[in-house]
Amino acid sequence: MKRRDFFKAGCLTCLGGGAMLMTLQACSKSYYAQQVDLKENKLIIKKREFIEIKKEVQSLRNVVVAKYEKLGFPIAVFRIGEDQYSAIYLECTHQGNEVRPHGNFLICEGHGSEFDNQGKVIQGPAEKALRTFNVTTDSDNIYINLA
Repeated sequence: MKRRDFFKAGCLTCLGGGAMLMTLQACSKSYYAQQVDLKENKLIIKKREFIEIKKEVQSLRNVVVAKYEKLGFPIAVFRIGEDQYSAIYLECTHQGNEVRPHGNFLICEGHGSEFDNQGKVIQGPAEKALRTFNVTTDSDNIYINLA
């Protein structure tokens, strides 16, 4: 095999593998909180929504999506650290499309804008950060202040 052909084949393999990884990530489903309550203008989510059990092994999700019928878009709640969370409204600031969690960041499938788990723009065309909410917790719950 000639050197040029070797590099060409290697580059194509890398590109194909990267495309496959992106496709698999895009197919991953977001976990939606099973119980979301509203009290005194605060959405309430149980911390146990972040616990995932697969084949008797317990792990923690890094993001849970909260959907409440009176909101236009869902809210992504990211677990940032021990008892530390961020809540982000999933409406893109570019043209109002729904943004979706992909791992530890958010992607607007309409035009490709990317945001971090704090709602800050990583890649445009969006120029403004996503809307965020103040979050407080107690031993069992996460409270998202909608005011």
